[in-house]
Amino acid sequence: MYHIKADKRTETSAKLITEAVLALMEEQSFDTITITDVQRRSGVSRSTFYRSFDKLEDVLELLCDQGFRAAFAKGGNVPEAVFRYWFANSAVMETLVQIHRTDILYSSLRRTAKDHPLMQALKEDDSQYDYFVSITTSGMVGILTTWVEHGKTESGDEVLQKFVSAIATMAEMMFAG
Repeated sequence: MYHIKADKRTETSAKLITEAVLALMEEQSFDTITITDVQRRSGVSRSTFYRSFDKLEDVLELLCDQGFRAAFAKGGNVPEAVFRYWFANSAVMETLVQIHRTDILYSSLRRTAKDHPLMQALKEDDSQYDYFVSITTSGMVGILTTWVEHGKTESGDEVLQKFVSAIATMAEMMFAG
């Protein structure tokens, strides 16, 4: 878990750390990045890193939370906002898939989506909310994984349309007859 206090110094350190991790992910696979690499790239001390993060994966968790908040800030349809954000900012998503930590994505979406105005109706029923988040996350991870496996050749709009079509087909199949 990350521990970012609401003070300028801590927020600045966290920003330097996240920027360093993103830059390092462009150069090497996540599983080869060390805290020392992040420390050197960001210019923050080891103790500063550990004051804000328990482990390197926690940086990905913070980036996911920030990503979902940015997606939700645009308003509108929740799944569409999420897809559009992650297609435009795919490095974190790709890393989560590669290191088999899509659970970070799920917990981040569950944590951050509760404040979205369209989610208010689901807030009253935790079970329904959990199913919605599970379906959305599973669909998003599956589609983005397939997109990466296809070499990211389709545009975000094309993949979003395929997702919408697949959901509609699934609904028809479930409620047919």
